[in-house]
Amino acid sequence: MKRFLSILAAVILIGSFAIDADASDKKKKDASIQEVTFVTTIDCKNCVKKIEAKLPDEKGIKDMKVTLADKTVWIKYDATKTDKEKLAAAIQKLGFKATEKTAK
Repeated sequence: MKRFLSILAAVILIGSFAIDADASDKKKKDASIQEVTFVTTIDCKNCVKKIEAKLPDEKGIKDMKVTLADKTVWIKYDATKTDKEKLAAAIQKLGFKATEKTAK
């Protein structure tokens, strides 16, 4: 019985360290997620479709939304895999200008 309790205590102790490590990894991942909005030169639904089809292929993009009315591209990305300059370059490679939208 003592041996069983010792093993059980060890398993619980090891499990608590594993949970702490997972929480720490999640915090690091959350900290690396960034957002950026670009004002672009899109002017039709085909432009939107082109960006929606091609841009997700870029490394690090987690989510994005293209809005024709505002001519914007909002991107959520992993900063450990890409940056704003690379994302702007990817939009420009598709044939559109991309200027970071700043808060007013």
